Amino acid sequence: MIRLSRSAAVVGTALALAVAFGCGSARGVAKQAVSPCGTATAPTWSPDGTQIAWFGYRWPRPRHNHAVGSYNILRAICVSDATGKNLHQLPSTVCSERCSNALREGVGQLDWAQPNLLLAGMDTGIVTVPLGQKPKLLAKTGPTRFSTDASGDRAASGLFADGCSGCSGPVKVFNVTTGALVGQVGGIKLFNGDPSLSPDGTQVVFVRSSGRNPEAKPSIWTASADGSHLQRLERSGVNPLWSPAGNQIAYLVPKATTSLWQVVSPHGGASKTLLRNGPGTVFGWSPNGKWIAYPDSKGRLAVINVATKKVRTLLKLRLPYSSSSVAWSPNSQQLLVVWRAPAHTKCPSGLWRVPLSGASPHLVHGC
Repeated sequence: MIRLSRSAAVVGTALALAVAFGCGSARGVAKQAVSPCGTATAPTWSPDGTQIAWFGYRWPRPRHNHAVGSYNILRAICVSDATGKNLHQLPSTVCSERCSNALREGVGQLDWAQPNLLLAGMDTGIVTVPLGQKPKLLAKTGPTRFSTDASGDRAASGLFADGCSGCSGPVKVFNVTTGALVGQVGGIKLFNGDPSLSPDGTQVVFVRSSGRNPEAKPSIWTASADGSHLQRLERSGVNPLWSPAGNQIAYLVPKATTSLWQVVSPHGGASKTLLRNGPGTVFGWSPNGKWIAYPDSKGRLAVINVATKKVRTLLKLRLPYSSSSVAWSPNSQQLLVVWRAPAHTKCPSGLWRVPLSGASPHLVHGC
């Protein structure tokens, strides 16, 4: 889920507001401002729900041949009101082809961890992005997703992507404010990854398997954030997710073509089946712990009620999508979704607010 690295150089606000040719003849060409916020990926909500942020790059792409990918053209972390108004890019994150800032590799995951702090996941690690300040590398973790606790004070990540042949190493937990290492979990002899922090940040659930064989049967383990109290929770499973209330852990048991979804208490005991023919991708728990969002077998955005197991489908997703394509609102009433392009444009995608009630989606941003 983390995108791939490219090199680049700091481009200030002046470049972000530079002009490019729009439609028209060669002699009477209309001009329009070029913004790095054209497209939207990896959306996230502010903790109070009043703002949203995403990683964007300019659209349309430049015509010259040496800048053809989304990670070597003008790009930035962009912020707006939850309605899409007051759009602006964070100047310290604006980047182009030769970029020396901490976000030069592009962003695959974005988390608004604290009121004035975002965390960005890249190919080589996690970067802190304080609003109005320069981003800094928090931890070198590799091209893997990270997890934060409810207050955004701690972050956890593995060192290697799932299925890495011959890879072994611990899950690392960091203090987001100081950058200090809180703990290393699971040891260095086996593969430990795919972590999810408990809401209070004191514990972590993760996947463990043999580092020598990426096909080895993965199992679900828990431990304290400092690495102590290591114990196996389930003999088979992947993608564990700690519930917002802290009383359940959801995980997947891969089958031939689908996954069995289970929930279990962090203290152990019998697992309960949530979904028998589920997908291998999960978008995450709603903050109130009532729903889990996911793409169903027909590629639709769906939510399942954890208590009743009733499923509600909301819209047909557009490929490609990943677990970072959807973000829950803090009040659990809507989702922010990278979805279809606005009507009558060539924009590759748009950013939409999708009500949980099933009401019509609302376009927040489109090229």
